[in-house]
Amino acid sequence: MTDIPDPKEVLEQAEYSAHAAESGDPMTLRVTLSIAMMAVVAAFIGALGDTEESHTFVEKNDAVLAQAKASDAWTEYQAESLKRHVYDVGAAIATAPDVAADLKAQADKYNKEQPGTQDKAKKLEAEVAERSEKADTHFERHHILTVAEGLVHVAIAAASISLLARRNLYWYGGLAFTGAGIVTAAAAYLV
Repeated sequence: MTDIPDPKEVLEQAEYSAHAAESGDPMTLRVTLSIAMMAVVAAFIGALGDTEESHTFVEKNDAVLAQAKASDAWTEYQAESLKRHVYDVGAAIATAPDVAADLKAQADKYNKEQPGTQDKAKKLEAEVAERSEKADTHFERHHILTVAEGLVHVAIAAASISLLARRNLYWYGGLAFTGAGIVTAAAAYLV
């Protein structure tokens, strides 16, 4: 799971921004405000990543349940096939016509049930494939969002360094990394 920044962290950044506003230094104000915004963006991207991770688990769980149901349906299909075969053999070797007719009727009953059971099993298998595909999509998004969140965290670090070094170049780099993080996060939903 990705780490969502602590709300205290975001509030702390806002507090730094307030102190910067009081200092009157335009660079400090500009950079601390942008760091606060970057923290919000990182938190938002992290929350999206966590949501995608949760969707992955839900879809995988549903796929496993559908697979169990499909296995049960195939087992039922095989049991119907075996019963049909037993009744067919019984009908073939029965000497009394009424017994043979009853056995044949039982065999026909299972013969009619089998296609429905087979269709049920195939539909469940299709559901397994569909849910697994959805889970894979959510998992891929989660990974991309994790990278996006990391880019914004690098941006926060670069912007913080700009305050220490008193160089705008690091701040511009931080803004570029934030933009890259936002674009990467958006790209996660194009998968």
